[in-house]
Amino acid sequence: MSLLRYQAAGLVRSHRWIFPLVAYALLISVGGGGSGAQSLTDGLDWSAAILVPVAALLTRSMLTAEPAAARACVAAATGPARAQLATLITSFAGGAVLGLAGACYELTTSGHNSALLVPFAAGLGTALVCVLVGSAVATLLNPPLIRHPAAALLATMAAVILAWVSDVSPAHAALRGSGAPMASAAWPTGIPLLSAVALAAAAWTASCWLAGRRGD
Repeated sequence: MSLLRYQAAGLVRSHRWIFPLVAYALLISVGGGGSGAQSLTDGLDWSAAILVPVAALLTRSMLTAEPAAARACVAAATGPARAQLATLITSFAGGAVLGLAGACYELTTSGHNSALLVPFAAGLGTALVCVLVGSAVATLLNPPLIRHPAAALLATMAAVILAWVSDVSPAHAALRGSGAPMASAAWPTGIPLLSAVALAAAAWTASCWLAGRRGD
């Protein structure tokens, strides 16, 4: 917990959370669904879709914000793999908080009645998928796997776009409604979430392993 608090404090001090927060707030206010269950679904999909680049940006910020000397000290004290995992958890938590706030905003602007609970729950699942995909994308395409800043940034941007439009992307499947609440032959209910969890777990494992190897 102390390591997570340290990483969270580092993110706050770096002020790199401001741009993702402001951008997310502006975009969901522009694309809000309005009143009605159908409009709520559209608004939740919109707010979830934005989470892919926002989560990727938060993750990239966490992976690059800490000075090399400070990162070396933390790695020496706690182990490089544990320090890397704490960094990834902190950025994921930030994206999840934004996703929850965005979903609640869409619900608030759509009114309050029991008919909205099902699309709201489905929207939370879609938001979680998008945060996981954004986290996985940035984890795979930034340090320690890709160290060149320009290459990492361009690769992250390209991967975010692919996550939106590619049929093999869990985020794309969830946003199209094939993951929840409806099912399809290609993406049965629940599979986008499971795929996103597996993708993020693989990305985090590779990143922590490589951080540990390079920290030896």
